Amino acid sequence: MIKLFSAAWPSVPVCFIDTETTGTAPATDRAAQVGIARFEGGKCVGEFCSLVNPARPIPAEATAIHGITDAMVADAPLIGDVFASSEVVALLADAWPGAYNQAFDRLFVPPFGEAWSQPWVDSLSFVRVADRWVKGSGRHKLATTAARHGIEMKGAHNALVDAKACGEIFFKLAPLQFGDGADAATLGELLRWQRIQEAESWFDFNSWLSKQPPREAASQ
Repeated sequence: MIKLFSAAWPSVPVCFIDTETTGTAPATDRAAQVGIARFEGGKCVGEFCSLVNPARPIPAEATAIHGITDAMVADAPLIGDVFASSEVVALLADAWPGAYNQAFDRLFVPPFGEAWSQPWVDSLSFVRVADRWVKGSGRHKLATTAARHGIEMKGAHNALVDAKACGEIFFKLAPLQFGDGADAATLGELLRWQRIQEAESWFDFNSWLSKQPPREAASQ
């Protein structure tokens, strides 16, 4: 990983990972599908997608989003077995992990929690800067962003479709900040910038939140 950290960012293979889950709480929810798209030089060169047995029921509200039911995952492998498979191990080899809003997806793939201590490449950080003047609710959602940048998605909320769109967005927007020729920054410099952007986004949101009037307690 140290060699990748100091390499020019366009030369680093990145595996973009997306999950469809039983819900949004990593402490209790689990992945029901995982998609991985490996990009090299801005092109998708390998891909993997599998349903995952979450070992717990999939709520109807989650199924309404991604279409995955309990019956569909009954005979699917567990997430640990997916990532231990030779196909996935080979796909991830010598690559850096990435996602769209990595703070979410990284919590649903092994090793769970923060065990993958290095920061992931996060396409959303670049979107927030490139599209900072775009207005409207949901403006930074993956499908909305892809459409805005001319990236075709056939079937949003399919883990592989989303992972590939994430990679295309990253390689379209990252050169605007870090070049893609002889003057390209290192992956480490890119990740440092990304961490700063994420911290500023967190600060701006919480500053705004702290100034909002308190919500009235729900009536009993």
